[in-house]
Amino acid sequence: MHAPQPLTIEQLYYGRHRMAFRAGTYLALIRMMGIGHLVTALYGHTQLVAQTQARLARTRATLRDLICDGFDSPRGQAAVQRLRDVHCGIAATPEDYRYVLATFFLEPLRWNDQFGKTPVDAAELELLLAFWRRVGTEMRIDDLPMTLDDWRAGQRAYEARHLRFTAQGQRLAQLCLRDVVKLTVPFGTRWAFRCVMRATMEPAVRDVLRLPPVPGWATRLVRFALAPKGHAPAS
Repeated sequence: MHAPQPLTIEQLYYGRHRMAFRAGTYLALIRMMGIGHLVTALYGHTQLVAQTQARLARTRATLRDLICDGFDSPRGQAAVQRLRDVHCGIAATPEDYRYVLATFFLEPLRWNDQFGKTPVDAAELELLLAFWRRVGTEMRIDDLPMTLDDWRAGQRAYEARHLRFTAQGQRLAQLCLRDVVKLTVPFGTRWAFRCVMRATMEPAVRDVLRLPPVPGWATRLVRFALAPKGHAPAS
């Protein structure tokens, strides 16, 4: 009998939690638009409209290369170098970067906790944290938390100080909702996926960005579709 193969980060992202990591990663991008100084630092005023979809596509491609090919592969090494090159001239602090890293995996975990059909188990969580700590290490970010509780505490503290409305952030969030689905979602299902994102976005973030909620009937339909078999959706 062959020993079971160890779980990989690719299986985590594209296996049984695929919906959580897809929706959650896209919602992470939108959540960051509530941090006003990061919007201008990471995107710049002139790029808010013209290059939004290209920027989103590059972010997705970089993460995909690291997830699918690993840090030590040629594609992974090129992805790490892209991360370093893109961020080396940005006026952001290590705390800003820790927040961005945290949001990329805390938002999928939040989504899965509330809407996923299958809980993330301890081994999967350990793998996820190790992957994102490696991303932070490769980007030379200091003082990376070691535990999920510490990452969550850091995110809460950071948002308590910095989460606020800006017109630029609102505009970019609207563009993300419009354009992010074009990266991977088939044409005929994009409206439905936009509804899923809007219906499952954290209400506090939606309020800060002043984004309209989906109609009540659409929210109920999304929650019904996402509810585990045999369980009624949360009201």
